[in-house]
Amino acid sequence: MAGRAVGARLEGAVMLALAFMAVLVVATAVVVVPLLIEQRMAGQRATDDSALGTFARILLGVLAVLFVSTVPRGSLVGLLVLAPPLALFGPWLAARHVFIPLGLPRAAYGAARRSLFAWPADPRGGAALAAAWALCRARRPDPEAEAWVSELLDRDAAAPPGAGAAAMRRASLGGAGVAAGAMLAAYRGDQEGARLLFESVRTLDPRACPREARRVAAGWLAAEAASRGDWPAVLERAREGGGRALSLLGAVAARLLGEAPAPGALELWLRWLAAPHRRATLPLVRRALAAGEGAPPPQPEEPEPCAAKVAEGDLWSRAVLLHATMLLRPRGKVSGDDLRRLGGAWDAALDDERAQAELRERAQLLGASGAQAALGPLSRAVEEDLAAALRAARVPREAWDDLGGTIGRTRRRLRDELLSEVELACDALRRRVDEKRELPALSEWREWISLRAQYEAAAALAGAEFRRLAFPKVHADVCHAAVWLFNARKERAIANAMFRWLLAEAEALEDARLAGLQRGNVGCGV
Repeated sequence: MAGRAVGARLEGAVMLALAFMAVLVVATAVVVVPLLIEQRMAGQRATDDSALGTFARILLGVLAVLFVSTVPRGSLVGLLVLAPPLALFGPWLAARHVFIPLGLPRAAYGAARRSLFAWPADPRGGAALAAAWALCRARRPDPEAEAWVSELLDRDAAAPPGAGAAAMRRASLGGAGVAAGAMLAAYRGDQEGARLLFESVRTLDPRACPREARRVAAGWLAAEAASRGDWPAVLERAREGGGRALSLLGAVAARLLGEAPAPGALELWLRWLAAPHRRATLPLVRRALAAGEGAPPPQPEEPEPCAAKVAEGDLWSRAVLLHATMLLRPRGKVSGDDLRRLGGAWDAALDDERAQAELRERAQLLGASGAQAALGPLSRAVEEDLAAALRAARVPREAWDDLGGTIGRTRRRLRDELLSEVELACDALRRRVDEKRELPALSEWREWISLRAQYEAAAALAGAEFRRLAFPKVHADVCHAAVWLFNARKERAIANAMFRWLLAEAEALEDARLAGLQRGNVGCGV
């Protein structure tokens, strides 16, 4: 009797599981298959924000409830029903929570590559990201594994020879592949390169950039900013959202900066308990608690590096003293007020009649031709120092611009230098594209984001005038490269990101013709 009861129970469990799987197959056919056909006809990638991702999350929730409600009662239905979804989602869970923390790149890559729903927008890039992430978590350097991951990025970003257009689109670089390259750069100690690559992840179209890649990028950027004490940047990243660790760092940043509403002590401790790496983040939590709620910590005033006094009316000594003070300041500590004050001091010194008379007298004693022979090199040296200080401190144009002669000449000098540098970079890109010298997709992307960062930094220093002068050249060469990447290389995701940046810049500069051109390019999709 007992054997028959067990057999009947097992048979019932199997029948129920089969019925549930039949419903699942029908639901998949009704919801997912039409979506995939539509995306294939449109030549687009799947996206984890689409109905496919929503359907997967709802299905996981239903299966979890079923499993919790049946397994404790000894029913086999939960196990039988949960087995197929585990085959789909289990590989990424194993990669994320087992192989990556253990620092096993090959195992992490293999598991992530077999996950069907974790990286729908960039499956190859997701597997490469898992491998690079695991490499960063390894306990000791492994040159062989590093070379393998580097080769993996180049190989997975290229379709095999003779592949069709659809295969080339699937193999092209996406957001997860960019994040994988950033993780590898971080492993190699290239923090600036990793920062640029991680920041570029969010510039890619969501159809080519999985949400998990954006989350990983935001988390790394926030952690890196926290390590430098850049808490405003941490708070900015936390507002984008990206997991438990980022939520904790955002709460710590809010308390340290005195941002309202600052999280209370209880909320901070709860976020700490929910976040990973609790031992490493405990000192940050204690520091945030000590900072109080809503009160930013006092910033110690830095002493002036040069505190010498000058006589009243001694314009030359005052200008030289301010100049020396600026040169002695730490890198990045020069403000717009410092530059305006220094420019005004040099204007007053160079235009002073008494100073001119002293220069003429000294020129006669030294046998020079006149005061202007000494003033010319001095003025150029002052402008060069001011331009170098502006570059080092990255002082925005609006913070230091004025109508003074010295500042005006410095502005023109700086503008011309920046224009020449950006034009040289554009010429190099144009020449390589014309010669059809292909780079790996990730290297193509790095060249683009480096040029974009150079242009944006120059625009911040030199203002709208620089943008109006430089953009026609930048637009022509970057658009030429993006069209080549889109049509010939089939790197549609990164080409689309380039088109979108060109569109935003054309609209900002109110160039209707170029904006219309880029709207058409962006409309070609990814």
